[in-house]
Amino acid sequence: MKRTISLLIALLLAACTPTFAPTPTTTPAPTFAPRAIRVEQPITPPDVPMLDQAGRPTRLSDLRGRLALVFFGNVDCESDCVDGRAIFQQVKQALGPRQDVAYVMVGTDDATDSPAALTQYLAEVDPTFIGLTAARADMRTLAMRFGIHTYVRPDGALAPHAPFTYLLDRDGRLIYFFQDGLGVSAIVDALQPLLDA
Repeated sequence: MKRTISLLIALLLAACTPTFAPTPTTTPAPTFAPRAIRVEQPITPPDVPMLDQAGRPTRLSDLRGRLALVFFGNVDCESDCVDGRAIFQQVKQALGPRQDVAYVMVGTDDATDSPAALTQYLAEVDPTFIGLTAARADMRTLAMRFGIHTYVRPDGALAPHAPFTYLLDRDGRLIYFFQDGLGVSAIVDALQPLLDA
């Protein structure tokens, strides 16, 4: 009897003794390859007044009739910007010389990204690339339609959080978002059917 009671006590103690599971290894957050995102219902951006890199009044509607690759940034980008110049250069090289494709940088701060600053910044890669800027209120309106969050940097410049390159069709409608890091071949593949149409 004593032996049975001792055995029961031992079993109860064993059941109450905490067991420690091994520390789980951390699973890295899933990463997804950058994508070309087609806009199911094309978006027409607001046609705000802008200046090109020569200081001439212009609007996005002036690009109609051509496909337009567009990125938003600052010439002295600190973070959260896409520098689309290299992408543009590679896409242009892949497509060859065409008059029906425009390569456009929208400088979000009309002081930092002045026409003169845009001219110098774009000429470092290709002087045929187009630079545009606008007054701050107009820029915020335009950026919002592209789904871009803008914020004021510590130095007072208006900066975009815009990790995309955008594609406007010949009617000036936003039809593609190309995520930062997407290979140039994927961008060219998206453009080709539109050029052949």
